[in-house]
Amino acid sequence: IQQEHDRSALDAEEKFNEGMLLQAKALSNELRTVYNVLVADEQKKVPNEEQRRTMEVQRRTQPHFITAMALLPLGHWTNSWSAVIALAATNHTGARRALYASTFGWPTGAPVSPSMLLSQFAGRLRDSFEKSDHANHYQIHVDYLTPMPFHSKGIDWPLDSTGLVETGDKRFDEIDVPSIGHVRRIVFRSTLSLQPRAFGGGGRGPIPGGLARPPADPLPPVFVQYAQKLTDLEDRKAALADQRDEQIRRIGDETRESQGRLRVLVAGIAGLTFASLIVGGWFIIGIGLSPLRKLTTAVSRVNERDFRLVMDKSDLTVELVPIHDKLNQSLDALRIAFEREKEAVADISHELRTPLAGLLATLDVALRRPRTAEQYQKALEECRAISKQLAHLVERVMTLAYLDANHALVKREDTDAAQLAEGCAAVIRPLSESQSLTLRTDIDGPTTLATDPDKLREVMINLLHNAVEYNRPGGTIELRVHPAKGGGAVVEVADTGIGMTADVQAKIFERFYRADPSRTQTGVHAGLGLAIVKEYVNRLGGTIAVESKPGQGSTFRVTLPG
Repeated sequence: IQQEHDRSALDAEEKFNEGMLLQAKALSNELRTVYNVLVADEQKKVPNEEQRRTMEVQRRTQPHFITAMALLPLGHWTNSWSAVIALAATNHTGARRALYASTFGWPTGAPVSPSMLLSQFAGRLRDSFEKSDHANHYQIHVDYLTPMPFHSKGIDWPLDSTGLVETGDKRFDEIDVPSIGHVRRIVFRSTLSLQPRAFGGGGRGPIPGGLARPPADPLPPVFVQYAQKLTDLEDRKAALADQRDEQIRRIGDETRESQGRLRVLVAGIAGLTFASLIVGGWFIIGIGLSPLRKLTTAVSRVNERDFRLVMDKSDLTVELVPIHDKLNQSLDALRIAFEREKEAVADISHELRTPLAGLLATLDVALRRPRTAEQYQKALEECRAISKQLAHLVERVMTLAYLDANHALVKREDTDAAQLAEGCAAVIRPLSESQSLTLRTDIDGPTTLATDPDKLREVMINLLHNAVEYNRPGGTIELRVHPAKGGGAVVEVADTGIGMTADVQAKIFERFYRADPSRTQTGVHAGLGLAIVKEYVNRLGGTIAVESKPGQGSTFRVTLPG
C-alpha cells in the first residue's frame, strides 16, 4: 500500500508539472497568435501614395523586363533592348525595387527587423494580449520589449534564463511570493512565429546581378514564467494519504478480526488436544512402552547362571532393535568373561592345591619320625621352593589387581633399552639352558627411551619366559632390540616353539587364557603373563603384536615411543 501511495503521489506531481507546462505553452501560443493577428492586420492596410506609384510602375515595366531577361540567355539582345531601356528610364528608386521584387521576390523596402516590428507593435501587442482572460500568476519576457514584460497583477520576477538555450527548454523551482504564498514556478523558453514576407521576410529565388539577399533577423526568444499554488497538489497528496491510511486501517481491522478467529481456533484445537491427551494418552503411551517393558522383563531374567536374553527381536520396535543387539553382545562378553573367571579360579585353585599338597606331604613326611639335620634341611628346601611358586602366582594376581585399580603408576626416566635387554637375557639364560634352548641377542647399539624401566623389564622377562615355556627341546630364542623409524625402539622376542593358530592369537592377551594348559613343567601357569605384558605396554604408550604359525614358532613385537 505504501509503495502504491508513493507511485500515486509521484504521478500526481508529474501531472501537476505537466499541467503547468501546458499552461506555459498556452500562454506562449496565445502571444504568438496575437502577434500574427497584428502583423496580418498591418499587411491589409491601404497603401500610401508612394506605394501606389511604385505599384503602378511595377505593373507597366514588369512584362518588358521579364521579356528582356528571358531573351538575354538566348542571345536575342536586339529584341530585349526595349525592356532594358524601359528599366533604365525608370529613375524612381521605389519603382526599381518593386520591379525586382515582383520578379525575383526581393523586398520592396528596407528589411524590417523583428526588433523594429516588436517596438512598433509593443503597445498594441501588450494591450491586445492583456485584454484576454489569463491565469493569474504569469510573466512573459520577449526580447526587444524589455524592460516591459507582460505579467499579471502583482507579479514581478527577475528573469533567470540560465540553461534555457533551446526552444522548448524548461525549468521547475519553488519560490515564496509575498502576495501569493509558496508556489511552484516553471520557466519555459518559446519563440514568436516566422517573420512575415511583407516586412522583411526571406524572398524567393536568387537576386539578379549577384546582389546578396538581406539576412533574416533571428527570431526573438520568449520566456514564459508561470506559477501555481501547491494547494491543489497538496490536496491531492493529502487525499492519497487519507486513502492510504484508510486502506491500512481496514487491513489492520481485518488482521485483528483474523487474529481473533485464529485465537478461538487455536484455543479450540488446544482444548481438543488436551482432552485427547488426557483420554488417550495413557493408551498411546502404553502401546509405545510395551516393547520396552518386554525388553525390561527379559533383562531382569538374566542371572549369573543364565546370560541369555530370552526375547524375540521381532517384538521390538526399530529403535529398540540396536539396544537388543548391544545387550546380547554385552551379555555374551560377560558370559565369556564369567566362564573364564570361573575357569581361572578353578585353575588357580588347582595350581594352589598341588603345591600346597606337596608342601603338606613334605612336612608330614619330615614330622613322621625323627630326622637328621641334613634330612630336615632338605625338607625345608623343598618347602621353600614350593612357597616361591605360590608367591609368584600371588604376585601376578596382585599385579593385575593393581592395574585394574589404576595404582600401577608409570615412572618415566631415560633408559637404555639395549642394556636392559642384555640384563633380562642374562636372567633367563640359565633357565633356557636347563631346557636345552639357545638364547641369542641382537642389539643394534644403544637405544635410549623415556620409559619406566621396571615395567619394560617385566615385559621382556615375561616374553622370554613365555618363549622358554612353549619352545621345543633344542630350539632357539632370539631377543632383538633396534631403533624404530621416527624415534623409539622395537623389541622382538622370537622362538622356534609350537606356534599358534589364528584363534589362539586372537585370545592370547586375554586374562586367564592358556593356549596349552597341560604345559606346567616349570611352575604355576594361570594365563596371566601376557595379559600383564599387554597392560604394561599400553601404559608405556606402545603397541604389541604377535606373528605365529603352528609348528613354526612365534614372534612377539613391542613398539615403544621415544
